[in-house]
Amino acid sequence: MVSQEIQAEYVYKKEKTKQKSESGTKWNYVDSDSLVLYENGTFHRTKFYNYHEIIYSELKGEWKIQNDTLLLNIKLEKESKSDKKWTEINSTIIYRIKKKENKTNKRI
Repeated sequence: MVSQEIQAEYVYKKEKTKQKSESGTKWNYVDSDSLVLYENGTFHRTKFYNYHEIIYSELKGEWKIQNDTLLLNIKLEKESKSDKKWTEINSTIIYRIKKKENKTNKRI
């Protein structure tokens, strides 16, 4: 087994219960997304969405930061949890990085 050092990890999860006002029918809404950036320049992202249907995907590839933008160059994808093989793809996801204010230097 090979281990990798994690550079950063991001997890987003939202759960809600929705209800139709006329019929009173209730259903659950789940949206979760996790992204792990490794120090060797690779990443792993898992996305799960359950509303009226289940959508699941896993992505692997390389990442870099360029001009305050996180670029994920996707190389492999799984479209379901039960997939045994990774599909080769060539795609890019772009995230704008928000700068955080340094609170330690702030005067009151």
